[in-house]
Amino acid sequence: MTGVTEPGASGPEHRLSLNEMPAVPVTGLDEALLDALRGAHRYPDPFARELTAAIAAAHSVPAHDVVTGPGSAVILQHVIQWAAPRRGEVVYARPSFDAYPLAVAAAGATAVEIPLRDHRHDLPRMLAAVTPDTRALLLCNPHNPTGTALGADALLAFLRAVPEHVVVVLDEAYREFAGDKDTLDGPGVYRGLPNVVVLRSFSKAYGLAGLRVGFALARREVADVLRTRLLPFAVGTVAEAAARTVLARRSEVYARVDRVVAERDRLTAELRGQGWEVAPSAANFCWLPLGSRSAAFVAAAAREGILVRAVAGEGVRVTVGDPAANDAVLRLTARLAREREEPVGLAGLEGPTEAPGD
Repeated sequence: MTGVTEPGASGPEHRLSLNEMPAVPVTGLDEALLDALRGAHRYPDPFARELTAAIAAAHSVPAHDVVTGPGSAVILQHVIQWAAPRRGEVVYARPSFDAYPLAVAAAGATAVEIPLRDHRHDLPRMLAAVTPDTRALLLCNPHNPTGTALGADALLAFLRAVPEHVVVVLDEAYREFAGDKDTLDGPGVYRGLPNVVVLRSFSKAYGLAGLRVGFALARREVADVLRTRLLPFAVGTVAEAAARTVLARRSEVYARVDRVVAERDRLTAELRGQGWEVAPSAANFCWLPLGSRSAAFVAAAAREGILVRAVAGEGVRVTVGDPAANDAVLRLTARLAREREEPVGLAGLEGPTEAPGD
């Protein structure tokens, strides 16, 4: 993806480029962190057993199926290195999460990128791309960067159709924002699918992006393999304490998620009312498929102190922030709509500089 440098020495007023929660999702988190810091001179539990047990209880799965790590992207990297070590093909959508091509390249595997169809995974084409050389298939649902979600029945049928020699990574980093929509819930189905690894993150809905905690769910024989590939002490003491705290207060987390979803729906409705095309989102961001005008939109936003993310030639991803940040976006888009005969006519605006991101 393409980002922007921060406008001005003081930085952006609204950072809507990394899909962060607008606030810490639970009260009293600082108390848990301070308590954990008292043991900072000691190594953490090498296997994060208390956190593992808490995750297992929260998702009603066996503890031996849970693999914790310093962010789900790190676990993803180990999955690919195990499934496709210096050989084979890995299938995923284009565009997708930035870490996918990086992890595939690091493993020495060959990327097979399948373009989206109507901002969604093209499941028939992805399945047709599977060959005897395919070692893994990556599928984020809800999708990053478009926010679209696949129907539960269609996705489950797809997972069952993938040959068992292919490891399927079902990346559900944004699943909490999909609510009760017709969206598959990985923890409820992976045990019937021996080649599926479900990824979840504490960085998004749980608001712990700065502490780097994630986990995988997989059948025991796969989880055991992944656990041996992760270095001990991968999850730090403070990070584990924070993750256990937010899990114990999930009602507060989901109350914050509901507020983000309400803002997402408001932002989507008002953008469409201004004449912008917005993909249907089940995540904590909105996707504007602006094509070649994406870089210009990002640059215009940056001049207003708003950081958003662009996928070159594809579109712009706008994280849902607090109401003030979302109002700033809507003022910008309303002005751009008024300034041109075409609501999204952005030709002539300068493009941004590039920077990596989530």
